[in-house]
Amino acid sequence: MFEKISKETPHHARLTAPEIANLWSQYQNDSMAICVFKYMIKYVEDVSIRPILESALKLAGAHITKIKDFFYKEKFPIPHGFTDDDVDLSAPRLYSDEFFLSYTYIMSVNGLTGYAAALSTNMRRDVRNYFAQCQIETMELFNNSLDILLEKGIVSRPPFINPADQVEFIEKYNFIEGIFGGKRPLDCIEISNLYWDLKKIQLSKSLTMGFSQVAKTQEAKLHLWRGVEIYNKHIEILESILAQDHLPKPKSEEAEVTQSTTAPFSDCLMMYHKSVLGSTTIGSYGTGIGTCQRIDLGIHFSRLLTEMAQYMEDGMNIMIKYKWAEQPPLTDDRKKLSTERQ
Repeated sequence: MFEKISKETPHHARLTAPEIANLWSQYQNDSMAICVFKYMIKYVEDVSIRPILESALKLAGAHITKIKDFFYKEKFPIPHGFTDDDVDLSAPRLYSDEFFLSYTYIMSVNGLTGYAAALSTNMRRDVRNYFAQCQIETMELFNNSLDILLEKGIVSRPPFINPADQVEFIEKYNFIEGIFGGKRPLDCIEISNLYWDLKKIQLSKSLTMGFSQVAKTQEAKLHLWRGVEIYNKHIEILESILAQDHLPKPKSEEAEVTQSTTAPFSDCLMMYHKSVLGSTTIGSYGTGIGTCQRIDLGIHFSRLLTEMAQYMEDGMNIMIKYKWAEQPPLTDDRKKLSTERQ
């Protein structure tokens, strides 16, 4: 008989580096989310969308409180993150109510992916329980935001495919070929990757378009507009692949950006938000490389990933230049410690 395993974490178990990384990253993202959702709630008019935004704000606030508690107990400094100084609630509306809802939906999708990854790299039971609870709460936000999108008919459904007569096995090597336009139609896995990558980068493009209109620093403004152009090119490539098989593309959010040129957020917050979106895009492209079997798709995703990675590096250089990039906790520099004068 196995002995009953205690679900309590021994009081002396220190947080590991991955656990600190997960909590630190979530603090950055949720402190940013608080600023974004405060602004959205200020302007939302649709009574069915407001509770979704209020729920998202409440979750982000609760996460910040819990993460602070973890850091206090470990004697780690509380991250700076983002504060009320990074949001101007008096700025005019920059996005529509529809965009607010679509943004919440896509960010909940990204959150579910992030929490799953965090959960799998945590060792302490209390930290695992915390991220499991985050997953449950974010799943509810995901379901509620998607339900409203479906009710309003403002979300595109992914393409359908017709059932085959029977189960089939791959018989020819040219199944994986496709450098010159594709040797076979897209399979369901490839359609899923293409469609959802498109959906995410369409919203990223629209968000970045708004950011580029209102950024105060010229270098940030130009960088953000460059992001719009990169996203536009990526969208054209992915849409063309779907079009080859006469498959529909998801609905764009570009028309949901207003003409405002007054910044509701600091350049620091907008540049950080852009880096978060870039990271999720790179992760999505990496998944496409690993799961798509047509060679031409792997080449496309590899090329797009490389371009996005270079763009993100350039953005980080701007953030470092203006001291907008908060440094994650580092391990000890043993060589420096060993050579310092006593």
